Amino acid sequence: MLNKVQMIGFTGADAEIRATSGGKALAVLRVATSRYTKKNGDRQDFTTWHTVEIWSPATVKWLSSRPLPKGSKVYVEGEIRNEHYTDKDGQERYFTKVVVAGPGHELKSLDRPETNPEPAAEEEA
Repeated sequence: MLNKVQMIGFTGADAEIRATSGGKALAVLRVATSRYTKKNGDRQDFTTWHTVEIWSPATVKWLSSRPLPKGSKVYVEGEIRNEHYTDKDGQERYFTKVVVAGPGHELKSLDRPETNPEPAAEEEA
């Protein structure tokens, strides 16, 4: 089976770098993509916000040392995951995220391509 997403969008804020209770580092990034339609000559934009979780150690390290400022254009390749939790009122809540963790997954800056992590570094991590 194939579960793959590719997107180009803009960051909404700096990446949030944190660690799990087991000490594994991850980064969370908000990325906006958009599409538009024209109706009667008027352009209407539709923006979608995506939560991107980055588990690749080399990419998390890269984001720690070279933060992508708000509005940076990025390329993301990963997989879609649907998850749920129960909120404090007992309601089931569902959400979707893009996860960058496996082979072939990547996050690249399109504004500063010379600073992107080396693909070989991703595979070694």
